[in-house]
Amino acid sequence: MKRDRKKHLADLIALNEIEGVGVGRLYQFIDAFGSAERALDASVSELTDVSGIGRETATAVKERQDRNRADALVEKIHSLNWKYFIFDDPDYPEPLKNIHGRPPYLFYLGDYHEEDNSAIAIVGSRTATEEGRSFAENLAMQLTDNGVTVVSGMARGIDTAAHRGAINNNGRTVAVFGSSLDVIYPPESRNLAAKIIGRGCIMSEYLPGTEPFGPNFPRRNRIISGLSQGVVVIEAAERSGALSTAGHALAQNRDVFAVPGAPRAMTSRGTNKLIKEGATLLTSLDDIFEAIPRLKGKVMVRQAVKVEDLTDLEKNILNCFSGDAVHVDKLSRETKTPVPDLLQVLLALELKGVVRELSGKRFILN
Repeated sequence: MKRDRKKHLADLIALNEIEGVGVGRLYQFIDAFGSAERALDASVSELTDVSGIGRETATAVKERQDRNRADALVEKIHSLNWKYFIFDDPDYPEPLKNIHGRPPYLFYLGDYHEEDNSAIAIVGSRTATEEGRSFAENLAMQLTDNGVTVVSGMARGIDTAAHRGAINNNGRTVAVFGSSLDVIYPPESRNLAAKIIGRGCIMSEYLPGTEPFGPNFPRRNRIISGLSQGVVVIEAAERSGALSTAGHALAQNRDVFAVPGAPRAMTSRGTNKLIKEGATLLTSLDDIFEAIPRLKGKVMVRQAVKVEDLTDLEKNILNCFSGDAVHVDKLSRETKTPVPDLLQVLLALELKGVVRELSGKRFILN
């Protein structure tokens, strides 16, 4: 990797790590001076000329910057084989470019593809019920059936179920950490993290050696929502971290969905409150596609079957699926194909491993 990009990252780290600077002021300095390097080289008087920058902050920039430490951290990042985005990279994740407080740098392991810009976040309680975990896993499978990437935070409970649903369905998923990438949290999720790297990426704005401190998680939630077109909350108490993600989503003009629950259940108080305050009530995948129709594309056909190997009728049948099971009568109406003929084609698709039959002449994507 070119030295100038490494230096660019080191300058950003050196400026961002100065106490009293932070992301907001970092961008102020870059806007005023053109780069982090020039801001670090500026005099106290030049720094105080920036709107809202007092002498205390300006003095801290001059006296507390540690470029040697920043250089060492960049070398450490490269030794760990971390990839990274810088805020002005052409391939910086498109959904993050215009959010407030976008990370100046973002580290990741795995691969982030352009298709991951079409993503839905699934978040919820760490102490989720079995029903909640099952709903999250199934929703993630249905989303990935439709080529939608699943974003979450790899926490216990709902987050873990969402990632597993995507992975088990050979779909793509992104996990955003509240620690650095070399500090897996929760520790029992090491194997899950490795699988996510193979089907997407794990991602963090935190420098090597950063432990999962409490304040890190509300901060990382802006990235979870920022990467997504909408946020689904499944089971959340009144003071749940998932509600923090929903709050960021609203501020970022993202859609917020909430799965309703029993009125007296602790894990439903937060989600029911979101619905009361205007979040979209979610009971199925269709609720997401109705609110965000641009997400609904052609169903992806995976594994050994290639699209070009399918007949026109088979392709038309697959376009009738949105994730839920579909009755043969509905397929017949939408494809204008008699049921006996349609059943023969569905049998062929089942033998190809594309669909499977459920009870009552209902079919679902495999």
